[in-house]
Amino acid sequence: MVIILGFYKRKAGLTHEQFCHHWKNVHGPLIRSIPDIDKYLVRYVQHHLTPDSGYPTPEGMDFDGFSEAWFVDTDARDALFELDFFKAEVIDDERKFIDMDATRWITLDEQHVMIAGPPGLAK
Repeated sequence: MVIILGFYKRKAGLTHEQFCHHWKNVHGPLIRSIPDIDKYLVRYVQHHLTPDSGYPTPEGMDFDGFSEAWFVDTDARDALFELDFFKAEVIDDERKFIDMDATRWITLDEQHVMIAGPPGLAK
């Protein structure tokens, strides 16, 4: 399993709420609409972050959200990223609400589940 974590800041001029609305209601459905998406993407999770006034945000970690994109392997990831629809539609949409210069990605390829929790917890 290959997991990409993407960390995102909103584009200048957008509020956090506008960013979250677009990401959830426009971008998420756009990802879902990719033809045969399940051939490429196993799981896609959006984490919309809200600062907690009780805990300071460390410098450099002031993201509006992060995502998890789960792929069976790197071939599936690469195939998705090479789709014309992905390059034209998905990337174009990202530029509408994400500060692409502030975006950061981490690719993980090994997980060690220490506590899985009860069945169905991750729904």
